[in-house]
Amino acid sequence: METVKLSTKGQLVIPKEIRKAHHLAVGTEFMVSFVGAEIRLTPLPIFPRTSAADAAGILAKRGQKKISAAKTRVKISKTLKARDAATRS
Repeated sequence: METVKLSTKGQLVIPKEIRKAHHLAVGTEFMVSFVGAEIRLTPLPIFPRTSAADAAGILAKRGQKKISAAKTRVKISKTLKARDAATRS
């Protein structure tokens, strides 16, 4: 267990070993909550939660030929990788 100190600005530094072990990158947002006498920091997901309705039609365009499920998965994967890369820069 590590000990950290609250700064005059109310900031805490999460030890490097913990950040590394849990893949906490610069800009990671946390939900702060009290559970009994504990203060809990819960990392928020990098991607916001979406529903099927949010993604409906993401690849469909009028006049475009239908593509196979495999090609659809490849396109979705490329889109997600590009969005992920954009959040890490």
